[in-house]
Amino acid sequence: MIRLIAAMVLEGTAVLTLSGCVTTNVAGSEVGGTVPMAGLTRQQALEQARSHCASYGRSAHILAVRRQEDGSTNAIFECRP
Repeated sequence: MIRLIAAMVLEGTAVLTLSGCVTTNVAGSEVGGTVPMAGLTRQQALEQARSHCASYGRSAHILAVRRQEDGSTNAIFECRP
């Protein structure tokens, strides 16, 4: 019984640790940038942009969502004062 509980605790810890590994690569500066949309909704991309802009004391505004030549999609955002 103790082994089962220990296995469940270790399994739960691994799942929580790995779920934190899902990140996006926001590229930009205090002016704005892009968020790769792979696996993200528009709302999730906006949250990523908000987090990025907040580090500069600014708020985010999505300007466009564009498909690239390679088939990927990026959200382009602006950081506003």
